[in-house]
Amino acid sequence: MIIEGILTTQADDGSMHVAPIGPHVDQAQSTWVLKPFQTSKTFANLRRTNRGIFHVVDDGLLVVQAVLGLCNAPHQPPSAQYYGPYGWVLEHACRAVALQVNHWDVSDPRAIAQCTVEQHFAGREFWGWNRAAHSLLELSVLFSRKHMIAESVLDEEFEKHRTIILKTAGDREIEALRLLDAARRSIPKEPIGSHRAPPSPAQS
Repeated sequence: MIIEGILTTQADDGSMHVAPIGPHVDQAQSTWVLKPFQTSKTFANLRRTNRGIFHVVDDGLLVVQAVLGLCNAPHQPPSAQYYGPYGWVLEHACRAVALQVNHWDVSDPRAIAQCTVEQHFAGREFWGWNRAAHSLLELSVLFSRKHMIAESVLDEEFEKHRTIILKTAGDREIEALRLLDAARRSIPKEPIGSHRAPPSPAQS
C-alpha cells in the first residue's frame, strides 16, 4: 500500500530538505520503497546519503506547505530536531521512521530506492480523523500533478473538496486552502483549444 507523508533529507550543506512523498509499504511496515524523480532534490540527497526520515502527519497545512515548497529556504522551515546519524525529525509529526536505502534502481527517470527501517521515533498523538485534512491531502496530490490533469478537471475537484473543507475545517485547514487557491491562481490559464505539455517530473 501507499502511505502519504513527508520525507526529510539532508542537503549537501547539512540543512534539512522537506518534501511530500508516498512510499510503498508492506503490511508489516518492514519493507519501504521510495520512488523519487531523478531530477528532484530529494533524489540527490537520498542518493548521496542513502538516508531519509519519513513522517506520518495529520496536519493538512503542513502537507500543503510541503507540496508548495514552502517548507524549504527561503521560506520558514517547520520545527525539527536533528538526530545523528539518521537525520531531521519534524517536531509535530505523529511518528517518524528513519530509513536506510540498501538498493537503488536508476534505470528509469523515477528511481526506485529499496529501504529498511533503522529507527522509529514517537511523536505527538494522532489528532483524529478530519474530512478537511483528507480533502487537503487529495487536493495537494492533484496540484502536484497539475501538468497531467485537464484544467477543467482540476477546477471541478477543487470546488468539490472546497465544500468539504469549508464545512469541517479549523483555522489551519482554512489557511491551507488559501495557500492552494493562491497557487492555483498563479498557474497561467490555457488558451482555448490548447493541450497540456507532456508531464515533467516534480522538483521536490
